[in-house]
Order: sequence, then C-alpha cells, then structure tokens
Amino acid sequence: MKNVKVLEAIKNGPKTIEEISEETGIKPMEVRRYLLRFAEQGKVESYQKEGKLFWKIKEKSEEEEEFKYV
Repeated sequence: MKNVKVLEAIKNGPKTIEEISEETGIKPMEVRRYLLRFAEQGKVESYQKEGKLFWKIKEKSEEEEEFKYV
C-alpha cells in the first residue's frame, strides 16, 4: 500500500517530498496528497529548513498521550 510506504519513508527521519518519492517510487504529487491527508489526521508535520519543506512523523506531547483514551 502506497500510504504505508510514505509513512515508512519518513520514520527514519525528516525528508522532502522529492526524497520520499525517490525512495518509494511514488510520484511526487501523489506523495504530497498522502502527506497532506496524514497532516490532517495529526500523524505527520512539516517544517521549513534552508528553503526546503521537510516532513516528519509528528511527536505526541504528554497531554495528547494522557487524553488519547478520553
């Protein structure tokens, strides 16, 4: 499944859409679509560094962990 490949690609550290695309063999526009969907779900987040947009797995705060079962 392509969406799993995208998540697996960024588990080892932040990557750009182009890097994820190269690693997974999925077209950049499709990778972007998956990442935006994951961001809406709170699974990933992005940040900008040296003019590039990097994506990474979102780290959960202690508050989020504490209230995830409520």
